[in-house]
Amino acid sequence: MSWCCQEKDSSGPLEEEQVLLVLGLTDFMGMVVSVKQILHGNGEESAVESFFKLLSECLNRDAKMAVTVLVMGSNANSWTGTWDVPELSQRSQLGMEDLDIEEVLVFLQLYRNITVVFLDSWQDVTDHVCAVTKALSKRPYKLLTERGELPFCVDGSWASGVRVERDGAGLGEVWSRQITQLNRVSPAVASTLTTAYPSPQILLQAYSSLESEEEKRGLLAGLLVKTGGKERRIGPEISARVYRSLTAQNPQLVLD
Repeated sequence: MSWCCQEKDSSGPLEEEQVLLVLGLTDFMGMVVSVKQILHGNGEESAVESFFKLLSECLNRDAKMAVTVLVMGSNANSWTGTWDVPELSQRSQLGMEDLDIEEVLVFLQLYRNITVVFLDSWQDVTDHVCAVTKALSKRPYKLLTERGELPFCVDGSWASGVRVERDGAGLGEVWSRQITQLNRVSPAVASTLTTAYPSPQILLQAYSSLESEEEKRGLLAGLLVKTGGKERRIGPEISARVYRSLTAQNPQLVLD
């Protein structure tokens, strides 16, 4: 445990924010006795000789440190009253009751940021370490996703979503933005298309009324797009791409 208590410098080891300590049941019971002495005013954290003293020294150096103590060789529910015979005998010799254990656990969690986990075997220890390591590895990503804004997104209306009311107001804008997600489809083209066909369902009905695939692919080609006082047609390429995006059954299909 001494490694986590060394000073930070350019050459020495750095203190970790998350610290894991594996204790046997005997060492943990000694730690419980030490904490009970402190709670009853019979000692100070720096004076009581136990693993708790080492933990306190580390926590005094870094208040942000989170310590997890894994107690080996104990039933997972032992501190709630289901103790095996050796544990019961040891606890009886120390004059402890369930309430004593619970009081110590609450003190460690609330006042010293120490979490105690009771485990039965080394396999349980391995599973716990793997689970915590996986959670810590995902934490940077989760912190980024919880931020209100992404630093690489510039301000602008395009970066925000569209609010859809209960009466359906806003669905037209959603439909228009869906079209602009296609490659080389401008807002002007999307506006022209959604004006002619105000919803995807209306456009699909128009497709179903045509017989040949060629007619369906070219349905939108003749629509006029007005930009900067000029007019141009949507053209067969964009028309075919919109058709494929709405009717293709293959999710891996390349639209272009």
